[in-house]
Amino acid sequence: PTVSLVGYTNAGKSTLFNQITAAEVYAANQLFATLDPTLRRIDVPDVGETVLADTVGFIRHLPHDLVAAFKATLQETRQATLLLHVID
Repeated sequence: PTVSLVGYTNAGKSTLFNQITAAEVYAANQLFATLDPTLRRIDVPDVGETVLADTVGFIRHLPHDLVAAFKATLQETRQATLLLHVID
């Protein structure tokens, strides 16, 4: 299964991703600190190996130069088994 972390930009998706996976992806208190989805394998009890995806955040009136990055997030979420909505 795949779990995608989704939510508005700067909601804490990358921080949560780092806590769950022990990764060190860039996380900052700024808009669009994440510009590409990041995937890591984790072991979930009673489920087994699962892929966790950190995604680009949602925003209203998306700047044109970020459309490609956001399309990658949409593709990642379409393939996910579960969407975990992170709200700050």
